[in-house]
Amino acid sequence: MRLKCTPRSLLPPVYNYIDYMSLNVAIVGPGRTKQGTGPFIAKTFKQLDCDIQAIVSSSLESANKAVDYFEKEYAIDCKAYQSLDELLKNHAIDIVAISSPANTHLDYIQTSIQHGSHVFCEKPLWWPHNNVNTLSEIENITTDATSLITACKEKQTVLQLNTQWPYTLPSFYHLYPQLRQDHNIETFSMWLSPQSERENMIVDAVSHTLSMLYTLTGAGKIENIESNFHHLANESDLQINFNYLHATGDTFVSVSLSSSNSFPKPAAYAVNGLRVDRHVELPNYLISLRTEKHQIPVVDPLECSIKNFISTIYSKTCSDEVEVVDGMTHLAQIYQAVTQTNN
Repeated sequence: MRLKCTPRSLLPPVYNYIDYMSLNVAIVGPGRTKQGTGPFIAKTFKQLDCDIQAIVSSSLESANKAVDYFEKEYAIDCKAYQSLDELLKNHAIDIVAISSPANTHLDYIQTSIQHGSHVFCEKPLWWPHNNVNTLSEIENITTDATSLITACKEKQTVLQLNTQWPYTLPSFYHLYPQLRQDHNIETFSMWLSPQSERENMIVDAVSHTLSMLYTLTGAGKIENIESNFHHLANESDLQINFNYLHATGDTFVSVSLSSSNSFPKPAAYAVNGLRVDRHVELPNYLISLRTEKHQIPVVDPLECSIKNFISTIYSKTCSDEVEVVDGMTHLAQIYQAVTQTNN
């Protein structure tokens, strides 16, 4: 059964078994530079009995290094490519998993859809080579996102963003059962620690907040964007506030971004002032949510995200057009407002 992002949906931590053996996967961007997720995505697809057939990297040399690493660490036997188009012309690839830099995503997504491959893409869905400075550039992003959805419908392919945070909500509701009822989401806050600084933090991190808002309240509209961007005393600390208007109300949103090179990254969120902090236990990367008094484990959000993606493919369900288009539009609106307007 496909998981849909409906208002305040409790995301299921357990999925019905599906035979994934027939799905061939290619990984684009297999490195760990700047905390890339390629190796973890490949490992998870393999654990779900998918066949990792190829790796695409920015150079053949780096692709071959990744092939050797995947063989050693995960017993994955695959081929190295520098060109995704060349790979897809020579191999029947069901899924292209993209975890390369954001400004490369759009070309890879378009190539994948053209060849009839489903796409599982790291956040953000993409970002233009030139930053978003004008309203017309926001409109261009909305148009491009809509075109991707149209192409997916024509090719009968699925395009999904790797949004993991919503899969922590079952544990959150266990810690705060009073929010299980149909309470209005008056405030939502998120604290994240991207490795980047200044405006780059928006591109790297705000998609997490947008995915949580969409899951908690459904589709919405962003208004009254404010930030401290033009008054930053510390180049690595950015505060963004806005209102998210949706069918069930108006949610005040606060996003606190603080650049960090530590690992695992500090992260937390709060709904109506009720906060949980993410705790990661190494080396097994066991994730849990903590309050001041309690702690509860979280089912691996990456595994949940990939399982949901595969279930969508097998159920022959279309990509969520609202989530894809609004997600990119809202990200562009926030970026433009924060960087171009004195607040």
